Amino acid sequence: MLTFRILQRNGYLNPKEIDHLILNKADPNPPPLPEPLKGFLNEAIWANVKGLESIPIFSNLGSSLESEYLVWKKWYSEERVEELGELPKSYKEISKFHKLLLYRAIRPDRVASALTNFVG
Repeated sequence: MLTFRILQRNGYLNPKEIDHLILNKADPNPPPLPEPLKGFLNEAIWANVKGLESIPIFSNLGSSLESEYLVWKKWYSEERVEELGELPKSYKEISKFHKLLLYRAIRPDRVASALTNFVG
């Protein structure tokens, strides 16, 4: 939290995005999970994805998951996605903090390790 507060005070992080990371604001009424994504995502993760779309950089995340589902599926299946996972082209250049938001929404099991890497 201290790292986030320092980065926020210095203008590097948006408070709304920090809140989203902490609270994991899922969409309470997401649309149905698209067929191609049912092979690797569940309804709870889909709700997280739709909630993350409230942040401008992720406004097209759901459609990216649908159109590039093979690349996303490969990324999702990486054991240590925070170290080895290669994101699709449209999200390859996002900041390390925004990657934390992705891990929180799609791979919550990797958040602790990703936070350690981020603070380090």
